Amino acid sequence: MWAKVDNNKVTRIYAHPEWLKDGSGTAHPPSTFKNTTSLASFSIHPVVMTNAPPNHRELYKSGDITYAWKSSKKIVEATHSYPLKAMADVNDTWTQTEIDSGNAPAGTKKGDNKLDENGHQIVILGIRSLLINEVKNRESSLLLQTDKWIVRKAEKTTAIPSTVKSWRDAIRAKATTMETAITNATDSDAILVLLRPTYDSADPPKVTAPAVLYDYPVPPEGMPQ
Repeated sequence: MWAKVDNNKVTRIYAHPEWLKDGSGTAHPPSTFKNTTSLASFSIHPVVMTNAPPNHRELYKSGDITYAWKSSKKIVEATHSYPLKAMADVNDTWTQTEIDSGNAPAGTKKGDNKLDENGHQIVILGIRSLLINEVKNRESSLLLQTDKWIVRKAEKTTAIPSTVKSWRDAIRAKATTMETAITNATDSDAILVLLRPTYDSADPPKVTAPAVLYDYPVPPEGMPQ
């Protein structure tokens, strides 16, 4: 990515190389973007991202990108904001931009609820719902590994091994604990704590306790196949 800088301000972003014209009207091919010196004659400079997406990206919205010209480095620094999503679910509504772009049904006003093809309200899931859904998905995936014993019990009355029962119970209990922790978290900071392991003060630090979320019990020894 590149940026054109005029009077110390970023005036245009180039996502891809393209033909350029100099002051005399001569056209220069897209390969010009491979030569930083040649590109600088057009006041176009490389864009360097200053930050990476946060961990647990699903909890964040994609915010604005701000660009800053750094004359000493001859680069443009880009900073992408990642605001946290709301804690609670919210109804999706139409914005004026979407209405002006012709994407909304006729007669729609700013703030009107968005409905799906069946006329149901479209809901933007908040952090609590997103995490609880993930807990349930991982719980289901783990239980699936021993579902064959449940099927055998139902179809053939084959006894479920005690190790299988114990593991399945432990998975469910852990999932319940996680969901309770998510529900009781008062704000996004409390949620992020649940996603971080605990470290000691050593250098480099070592994990002394796993994160509260997604720390499911491992299969016990002697699990039948």
